[in-house]
Amino acid sequence: MQHKVMEHLTSRSSVAIFVHVNPDWDCIGSAFALRNALRSAGIKSDIFTDEPLNRHLSILETDVVCYTPDAVAPAYQCYCAVDVGTPDRMGEWGRFFTQNPDTVCIDHHHLPQIVTAVNYIEPSRSATGELIYELIASSDICLTREIASYLYCAISSDTGSFQYASVNRRTYEILIALTDTGINTTYLCSMLYERNTLTQLQLKAEAINSIQLFSGGRIATAKLTNEVIEKYGATKSDADALAQLPRSIDGVMMSAFLKELPDGSIRVNLRSLGDYNIEPIARKFGGGGHRKAAGCTFNNITLEEAEKQLVQEMEKL
Repeated sequence: MQHKVMEHLTSRSSVAIFVHVNPDWDCIGSAFALRNALRSAGIKSDIFTDEPLNRHLSILETDVVCYTPDAVAPAYQCYCAVDVGTPDRMGEWGRFFTQNPDTVCIDHHHLPQIVTAVNYIEPSRSATGELIYELIASSDICLTREIASYLYCAISSDTGSFQYASVNRRTYEILIALTDTGINTTYLCSMLYERNTLTQLQLKAEAINSIQLFSGGRIATAKLTNEVIEKYGATKSDADALAQLPRSIDGVMMSAFLKELPDGSIRVNLRSLGDYNIEPIARKFGGGGHRKAAGCTFNNITLEEAEKQLVQEMEKL
């Protein structure tokens, strides 16, 4: 499959790469790795994002095409969705995606709701970064240190630094191939996991103070209001690293981290342990993800009501 997908992409003169809104490192690292691989093959390629990359995502590069109100459909032969399964999750660029008949979807999430000419979907993989590696490995394109750095960040971040159950033998085989290029894993890990601004730590303190336990301590929630976020002059991405916070409490099997955005919507990160599959909960509220890590967004509802509905669904499990 990977050879067919890469053959499709490298036979095009230009490829536009689309990512999801508020991208994580698996998404943006995979996109940069693919873009650079295509460019090395002489193919015009750029990444299209809804907003500029935040500080955490810009440790290696910031060169993306951001949406503006006067944007038109990118003049590229092929449109490629990376780590995103629906056009609406691409933000404003999504309305252009379905207009192009030559589309590709590369994703490791379950059942992407997107119709494309070519798909490379493997939910069993730990990260989309693994799929991008397989594409490059199936081609004559050289795995450079720069490309390997992007893929390392992508896979490391989406596996909890290789802690999650999704990690398997192939993940480590890929890791060996990436490190063989000479990447500086010490530097990359420091940039990914050891940098915090004072603002981020202040938000963490607020989130800790908001924690509530349910079902005898097996369910936990934490939340941040937009008022609190504005109080510290934080950006909406400053709280992204807190998704795991309530799940880290001893005895908790399922958790929800809720963040109120400036437009009043509520972004939710769900996490679980053991055999608890929280992906259907996210899907029920219009989101999706994996068995143990998923997310969704609420609109026209209070933070407290969203929390109540999520806890009710988790209690059913």
